[in-house]
Amino acid sequence: MMNSLLQPALLACLVTSVLIVFILLVRQGLRRLAGASIAYQLWGILPLSLIAMLFPHRQYLDMTTAHGAPADQVISSMALLDIAPASIWPTMLVSVWAIGGIGMLVLFGIQHQRFLRRMGTLIKCEGFYLTSDNDIGPALTGFFKPKIIVPADFFERYSAAEQALIIRHELVHQGRGDVIANTVCALMQCLFWFNPLMFIAARCFRLDQELACDALVITQDPQARRTYAEAMLKTQLSITPSALACHWPSHHPLKERIMQLQQSKPGLFKRSVSYLMLSGLCAASAYSAWAVTPSSVVLTQAAQKQEAIKAGVDSYLVNTDISVGGETLSPTVMVEQGKQATIGLTSKKQQAKWEISFTLLPAPADKYKDAVVIAMKVEKDGALVAEPKLITGLNQTATLQKETPDKQLDFDIKMTVNLAKKTN
Repeated sequence: MMNSLLQPALLACLVTSVLIVFILLVRQGLRRLAGASIAYQLWGILPLSLIAMLFPHRQYLDMTTAHGAPADQVISSMALLDIAPASIWPTMLVSVWAIGGIGMLVLFGIQHQRFLRRMGTLIKCEGFYLTSDNDIGPALTGFFKPKIIVPADFFERYSAAEQALIIRHELVHQGRGDVIANTVCALMQCLFWFNPLMFIAARCFRLDQELACDALVITQDPQARRTYAEAMLKTQLSITPSALACHWPSHHPLKERIMQLQQSKPGLFKRSVSYLMLSGLCAASAYSAWAVTPSSVVLTQAAQKQEAIKAGVDSYLVNTDISVGGETLSPTVMVEQGKQATIGLTSKKQQAKWEISFTLLPAPADKYKDAVVIAMKVEKDGALVAEPKLITGLNQTATLQKETPDKQLDFDIKMTVNLAKKTN
């Protein structure tokens, strides 16, 4: 169970890390070419790729059946190996991962509640709210009903023109749903709390979000660049802001934001080409993330029907993790006692076809308690590679590995057998 959770989680971490590095390398060039808005939208590749990894990626197989030898003959003719219980390390790693993620979620929650408490009693004005604290705002907060909040000294600190620009800035955040984007960003930080790249990405994401918002405001009023820059310089935030709100924190590089105000809006051709490139990048990254996800093998309807009508003998549910040539498959199959199940897969890296066949029989009750015998056959391109005979307890994991002459892992097969149906 933990193996099945750990493997896709680590794969998701690897995929996001590669994409983060890619985005960090291209975001500034893309911003200069096509504007700040498209550089901000580039971050959408991350959640899209993670969602793509959740889509079904299956290979449907039929199980070939053949009568096996009687149990006593099989037992007497093979060397039995005791298989150690499954390693505790996957369970420990998943537990630490979950504890760290929950801890990060609690930290963000405390931070947001502190931010809300500091706002104090809100005074509603036309289209926005005045807080009770001079150090809170301007900001947009609220997932379901976003509110624009401004500091208590809003009318004294800013001129009328600056006030209008600040409100317009927050309205842009509201119209684009940036609070939702910040929430997704915070959740990804919780999920990958141990990955420093994720926190670097979060800071750059928030900067790109503000730059995109600045660019849109200035596009609507190109003559307001100086006034807008002055409003930025007057804005200070002395407390730790919320990770969920859209705010003007002082740790954003003001120099970069002010310099960005000097850029003119890119032409239609550049923007069109850039959006085509962005669409292609999103599609390519999502497909690549889906393609590298290990496929799960399931029985065809014919095989499921065949298994459902069988009776008179025990049936076993076998969870497997099969790695060949650097590629992994995790099929779950139902197999009847004494019948042969076959799993076939192709390794693109090795350019080889593998076939793993196995038969399950109960181990002698006088020697072993709640154990089964696994008679396995491993073939590569039709040639027999291994024909082991193993014994393992129910709900324990049996492992079979083989190295190539150059000490590379040729195959790694793990099987966990559970009793699915016991005869009367």
